Amino acid sequence: MTDLLSGRRHVVAADRTAVPSGVRGDARRRRRLGLIVAAVLVLVLVVTGLAVVAGDGVEDEPRAGAPPPSAPAAPDRPTLRELMPSGVRIGSAVDGRPLSLDPAYRALLGTEFNAVTTENAMKWRSLEPSEGVYVWAGADQLVEFAEQHDQEVYGHTLVWHSDVPTWVSPQWPAERVRSALKDHVTEVVSRYRGRVWAWDVVNEVLDEDGSLRDTLWLRKLGPGYIADAFRWAHAADPGARLFINDYGVEGRSRKADALLKLVGELRRDGVPVDGVGFQSHLPWDAPPPDLTANLRRFADLGVSVAITELDVRIELPVTPAKLKRQAEVYRDVLRSCLALSACVSFTVWGFTDARSWIPGYHRGYGAACLFDEDLRPKPAYSALADELGRLTRPTAAPAETP
Repeated sequence: MTDLLSGRRHVVAADRTAVPSGVRGDARRRRRLGLIVAAVLVLVLVVTGLAVVAGDGVEDEPRAGAPPPSAPAAPDRPTLRELMPSGVRIGSAVDGRPLSLDPAYRALLGTEFNAVTTENAMKWRSLEPSEGVYVWAGADQLVEFAEQHDQEVYGHTLVWHSDVPTWVSPQWPAERVRSALKDHVTEVVSRYRGRVWAWDVVNEVLDEDGSLRDTLWLRKLGPGYIADAFRWAHAADPGARLFINDYGVEGRSRKADALLKLVGELRRDGVPVDGVGFQSHLPWDAPPPDLTANLRRFADLGVSVAITELDVRIELPVTPAKLKRQAEVYRDVLRSCLALSACVSFTVWGFTDARSWIPGYHRGYGAACLFDEDLRPKPAYSALADELGRLTRPTAAPAETP
């Protein structure tokens, strides 16, 4: 390159006298511009080469065997769903936002649980915000996720006093209210016929003293709306298991007695109540008394029992001692449910503290879930795994006598 440039300079110098001064200036400017462009091109090539050597530009091609970005490492232990006895589902409520956006959340949900419950996506206000206008995307997403991960879906909830869409007016006559409620139950259950294994048909129908809760449904339709809802759901999907679900009924109490009486009356009248769900939103320092005996009372009616919304909130700040106590509450609830052959499902209300509803509802409490905010298992998780391991661990064979 040096020789070539020298040669060009020589030629230009030899002809300088024959070239007008303006032309010579233009030539010099063109030569300088050409040299600058050439230098820039060389610099670009050099930088690009260094970048390739350094590995830039290939970041979208993961190393062989490397996990995908944000995916948690595969556990080196059996998962909860692997440890759960046959015929009993272990599930979690699901928040639609991280299900859509967080690969680590999705991976853990699909790995640890064999059942899922929609936290909000199947509530009436979410599904039908305007009369006759259905928004199925969130519920469909969960059902499809469950089918991809060999999970069953627990539908929550068809009839509730809360999350009723604003277009359902308390000023309507009774027949219009009844028609709207029937259409909702029938439409939703029919859409997921054969794809949802169980439904919370009616949710929280009892007040704290055990009386029927004062709701739009009770005021307009009378207590018969409960039986009607079960019959409508059964007609829409005869294969689905139908539950009545409530909170504050885990231990022997006036409210639990009232629920027992209500379920017994419904079944005697031929209403297709298949199971009772015990929500189990519990404090870390006050587990429900007589949980096993109370669950057995309901099982004796011939229904299935399920823990449907378990979380165990801790009064802040969190300490190792509180986490240990929380873990024992989780263990005790699991043990009580599995003590009965009627126990068909054990569901936690969210599995990570990063997505728990507790801090926003119970002021001064938190850390209620099995995994912390970084998706690391807590002592509560270990307690469940240990309890399940005790159930599934084979008994050692007796030593042979010589």
